[in-house]
Order: sequence, then structure tokens, then C-alpha cells
Amino acid sequence: MTEPVLQIPFDDAFRFDPSPTFAELRENRPVARVRTLAGAEVWLVTRYDDVKQVLADPRFSRAAVVKQGAPRVALAKPMPNSLTTTDPPEHSRLRRLVVPTFAHRKIEQTRPWVADLSARLAEDVAQAGDGADIRQLVALPLPIQVICQLLGVPYADRAQFREWTELGYSMKMAEKDLVEDAMTNLTAYIEDLVTKKLANTSGPAEDLLDELVRAREEGDRLSQEELIAFGVNLLVAGHETSANQISSCVATLLRWPENWARLVAEPGLVPSAIEELLRFNRFSEVGQLRVAIEDVELHGVQIKAGEGVMAALNSANRDPRAYDAPDELRLDRRDNKHMSFGFGPHFCLGAQLARIELQESLAALVRRFPRMSLAKPAEELEWRRVLVSGLAELPVNLNL
Repeated sequence: MTEPVLQIPFDDAFRFDPSPTFAELRENRPVARVRTLAGAEVWLVTRYDDVKQVLADPRFSRAAVVKQGAPRVALAKPMPNSLTTTDPPEHSRLRRLVVPTFAHRKIEQTRPWVADLSARLAEDVAQAGDGADIRQLVALPLPIQVICQLLGVPYADRAQFREWTELGYSMKMAEKDLVEDAMTNLTAYIEDLVTKKLANTSGPAEDLLDELVRAREEGDRLSQEELIAFGVNLLVAGHETSANQISSCVATLLRWPENWARLVAEPGLVPSAIEELLRFNRFSEVGQLRVAIEDVELHGVQIKAGEGVMAALNSANRDPRAYDAPDELRLDRRDNKHMSFGFGPHFCLGAQLARIELQESLAALVRRFPRMSLAKPAEELEWRRVLVSGLAELPVNLNL
């Protein structure tokens, strides 16, 4: 009997707990046929080891997702000439240019500044009082300020590019035309910024875009299109994902107040708590798309060349084959090899920066508001229908 093709995101998506469909598929249909919001039929892979294989196996390509007729997951079209849409060796060349900026030791130098900014934003929350929205007062302004400084994007333009990036990640069919317009406008904005930097290459580099422009001038074959793609992807990924995760982490802890109380008593647990929250919460209701460039068999399923394969990172993070009691939130979980930052050649370039932002923002809130609580029941909080899962609001009571 032919198995049904499931529509993804599933009907019970965009809420705290993952859809039970993921668990059912992991156990009974680890390679299942699904239909995306863009109307493409692709294979959904849900087990930890299989997700790792899809992300690391060169037979599953990222470059192929931008080819004419390739399947799509979301409304926005993937951008060519970028880190996220190239394969080695081209991907390796692009990544090599930006890796020094995101190296662990160098990015750690931002921690004192991020910690200070987190403390100042916590004071904004205190000034707002009960009902303060953590998303608006902490989760959004912190990563936006960080990525603007790092990338060289004017912070004064934040309201405009934030609107474009939020629309660009939309999973609402009614916003399809707005999504295309938003990505066109965002690309034009970064193109203008790159053009200005190309016209002024004298003096020292002050930010990442300056460094990339100079690499181009020094003959590293970085085209203007590649510069623009870098800028768009880093601006979007550099604040949208972190903003959503800050909100999700705080909300998940407050959903079970004993976890918040434990961090107040044991602030040294914050780093391991963040890793566990990254595993426990969802980055997306879908997965990372690849396209098979040759026939591959997986669990007896023949995946043909040209077919899309979606690696469900969030399902892998809840796989009992990889974790003991995966549906339990354990703030001190050890050897936590979650895949929220991906795996293989496309492992998230900004993973350490995201960790710093999450750790320092949580530490500041725990320290400043030891008795913080949700201002409304968790099940009443509104979720945004976007590619990168996140709450639309996070009102809290401070109980000072």
C-alpha cells in the first residue's frame, strides 16, 4: 500500500511541544514522503544518524537547491553564490574567507561587550515592570546590535531590515508576494552597502564586510554577487535565529519554574542549560533541504537523483537512539551532541557567537530577576508562522 504524502509543516506545528508525527515517523517511516509549503514533494529524514548522513554525505547537495526546477521548502527562494547554497570546493573557498572572523578565540572577545549589553537590556525590562515583553526588550535588540556591529550594518536601519527579514522567513501562503518583495528589498539594501564599501577601500577594515571587500581587492576572486549573498545571509541568520532562540529558551525555563529556580541557585549551569535548551527546543518546523545528485538507498527507500531530502534536525534532537529520555529537559545533560547548529560542511558558522548571546542574555535575566514568571499561561503564548520557529511575544512578571 502506498504511504500517504504528509503536508509539512504539520497541522499541529508552531507550539511548544513537537508534533507527535515526528516520533511516529522516527519509529515507523524514517524516510517519509512530505509536501512542502512551496508545493514540492520531498523525502523527510527523521532519525539522528540518518540526519547526520544527509548533512555530511556529498551525494546530497546544497548547490542543487538553487537550480531551475529544484524543490523548495519555504516561500523565499534560496540565494545563489552563498555559503548556504554551495558545495565543496566552492563552499570551502567562501567559508575560508570568513572563518577567521568567527574563530572561537576571536569571537570570545565579544563576550564582555555582549554581557554588558545583556545587563543593560535587563534594566530596560526592570523599567518596563510586570508585563514586560522579553522578545521586544531583550531577544530582538541584543542580536541585532551584535550583528550590526560585526557586519557593519547601520543600527539606525534596524526597523527596516527587521521587517524584511521577518517577512523573508514567513510560512504564510497569504504573504507569498510580500516575501518576494521583502527579499528583493533586503538584497538591494545590502547591495547598496557593499557598493559604498567597494568605493572606499582606503583605511583599515572596521567590520566583516570591510574585510571581505578587501579580500576581493586582494585577488581572492570574491565577486560582488558573493559579497551581497554573504551580507544578506549573515544579517538574516545573525539576528533572526538568535532572537527566536533567546525567547524560546527563557519561555521553556519559565514553563517549568523549578528550572528557573535551579539556574538562580546554580548559575554555573547556564552553559549546559543552553546546550540542552538548544536540543530540546525547535529551530524550525521543517528541516534543512538537500538534493540528491545520484541515486541513494536509505532504509530500503530508493532516493533518486534530483529528488529533495529534508533533514529534520529537531526530530534528530529528540531521537531516543541518540539520547537518554530525550523528551525530558535536563539542564545538566552531559555529552550533548545536539544538531541544532547542523552538521558537516555547513555546520553553522556563527554557532559560538549564538552561544555567547544565549548564555549572556540568560545569565543576566536570571541574575536580575530570580523570581521571574510568565505573565500568561504558556499555552496561550502566540507563535510566529516563520521558517525559524519563535514566539511572537513573551510577557513576564518580574516579581521584584
